[in-house]
Amino acid sequence: MPKYEFDVPNVCPGALMDELNADGIQPEHLQSRDNLVWVTVPAVLEPQVSSIVAAHDGPAAHAAIAWQAVRGTRNAKLAECDWTDLPNSPVDNGSEWATYRQALRDIPQDFGSADAVTWPTKPA
Repeated sequence: MPKYEFDVPNVCPGALMDELNADGIQPEHLQSRDNLVWVTVPAVLEPQVSSIVAAHDGPAAHAAIAWQAVRGTRNAKLAECDWTDLPNSPVDNGSEWATYRQALRDIPQDFGSADAVTWPTKPA
């Protein structure tokens, strides 16, 4: 099977593989380094692969992955303090915990970029 090389800035191989698979293309091999991607597919699929690779939005894929990581961290931080929401919780500063938890829930709306997220301080 032939191997095709593409110059793609900010490529996200996992997202590109998902895009290819969504179009019914199962590459035998996909490799990336720097801004280059090599895709091994039958020659008949090369035009279709070329159009998918050309349309692949590397920066948007990276942003989506970064936001997934932020949401995962946020969800873990919320789970760590779920106990503060219980009616019989032994906290004296319940309103501080409520403010902290709301700030965590608001992170995706409050920041334009996953890289810009600053985490709220957990109450003592």
